[in-house]
Amino acid sequence: MQRSDNFQRQSTGKHFRVSALVVFVMAFAVLALLQSGDGLASGYRDDLSKLDLIIQSADASDAAAKVFSKARDQFKDREWTGAERSFSDFIASYPNDKNIDAALFYLAWALKEQSKYQDADNMLVRLIETFPQSNWVDDAKAMRIEIAPKLKNTGPIEQGIADDNEEIRLAALQSLFDANPERGAAIAADILKQGSTSSRLMKESAITLLRESDSKQAALILINVARNETDEKLRVSAIQAMGELEDDSTLDVLKEMVTGSASRDITEAALHAISEHDSPRARAILVEIARSNASLELRARAISVLSEYEDDSVVDELSNIFEAEKNETIRMSIISTLSDIETPRAYDKLLQIARTSDNPELRKRAIHALGDQDGERAVDGLIQLYDAEKDEEIKDQILSALGDSDEKKALRKLMDIVRRDSSVQLRKRALSAIGDSDDPEAIKFLEEILKKN
Repeated sequence: MQRSDNFQRQSTGKHFRVSALVVFVMAFAVLALLQSGDGLASGYRDDLSKLDLIIQSADASDAAAKVFSKARDQFKDREWTGAERSFSDFIASYPNDKNIDAALFYLAWALKEQSKYQDADNMLVRLIETFPQSNWVDDAKAMRIEIAPKLKNTGPIEQGIADDNEEIRLAALQSLFDANPERGAAIAADILKQGSTSSRLMKESAITLLRESDSKQAALILINVARNETDEKLRVSAIQAMGELEDDSTLDVLKEMVTGSASRDITEAALHAISEHDSPRARAILVEIARSNASLELRARAISVLSEYEDDSVVDELSNIFEAEKNETIRMSIISTLSDIETPRAYDKLLQIARTSDNPELRKRAIHALGDQDGERAVDGLIQLYDAEKDEEIKDQILSALGDSDEKKALRKLMDIVRRDSSVQLRKRALSAIGDSDDPEAIKFLEEILKKN
């Protein structure tokens, strides 16, 4: 039976279809809740006007329209018990009405919201069998798939996997992973195998579901895609998923892709995936790449992602590389990474470089990095550096770092420099840094300076 209007398909029905398409959404990194009643029911509130079209187009004196209108209002208000009763009355009283298929669907929905899953499934089966040509059939299939795990009924899921409608297949694949991760992984492997005619959407979705799954086969399937897939974007997706699995069996493969791929995207994805693994083996691989004879760019990227591990063992490794390294680019990268690791040992290394390096540019970068670190300790270090420093260019860099700090001690040191420093240029530089502050103490100080002059 065909409906005479579009309102339901355009409003609430549309929102249920969104839930059936959850895997599509996930494939583009927006996670949705397929089985969340609130998530499904809340959407129709965004466009209530379309929900009213069927009533507006009906004869106001039509008894069937009045019953449907009452059920509609209760559904909109999430009065699931009342909506169940009213839609049931409509179906019983007007079995030949043109909107019976819609009523069956919404009755099933209201039942589902009350966790009456078997009753909801019965209504959906009735809709599918009685009105096989209805535009609501695909939505009914999708809802059956959604509630199938609640009923421990894999029938609708298996039927959905073989359905001609890709939306239904996606919803079925999601539910299959929920109900039986190993069976879901087997279907995903078939979708992702070489020569598969499955669409990009199905492949992206299969990768996403493997990443989220508890399947023991997920890592092997993703490794196969990462190594053998001809579509580079799908390879990148599989590599990213390998990082989120945090399965150390993938690490050697990821290392192979970092060092052996000519594709920047593959290399970047593999490096990031390694850094997602919070394990000694992952850190050792990144350190190994940082020490290697690989390109400067690759070594610098490996050093950069080591900032994900904020512990002293990483700081020690970076410090050792810094001392042995001659290339300024790599040494600069190490300083930048140390600035992102806010531990006492990282701070001490930065302070050491700022004090003792024979390279002025490295000293300046270390001073800047100290300025990026929060807390009074960093300010104390900068003040000590300033007081001990003879080079005016380095002192200017320290002033800049002090000016970037929100600590009161930094502001007061700048004030002291304006009052007492023998260098006019440094006094001007400190005054400029104070002028960039909106601290009331800074404003008061500037006002006093103006009055004196």
